[in-house]
Amino acid sequence: MRNMGCCGADCDACKARKATSAGDLKELAQIAADNERGGFILPSRLKCTGCLKPGVKSVICMECRVRMCAMERGIPHCGFCDEFPCLLGTPLWEAIPEYKHNIERIMSR
Repeated sequence: MRNMGCCGADCDACKARKATSAGDLKELAQIAADNERGGFILPSRLKCTGCLKPGVKSVICMECRVRMCAMERGIPHCGFCDEFPCLLGTPLWEAIPEYKHNIERIMSR
């Protein structure tokens, strides 16, 4: 995984990041339509270059508290933090255990 988010997300597998890279506005619109959870999201708010890559961030990644914490600490992901795993990331890692596993796998190398 070359493009991992601060929380352990595989940004290379993210449909929104792929659509952003390809300039595929139709795909971003489809992703937005598929992900309406209690409200409408504009496809433009899903554009994302990846957690640590320069450029635009999706509304989800831009507001991610785990990402903000890692950036404040100057680390690329939570695996570099002495407090990993922490209470801030626990709800996310409980919802998506793969993200925590990605960090642990990289830390074990």
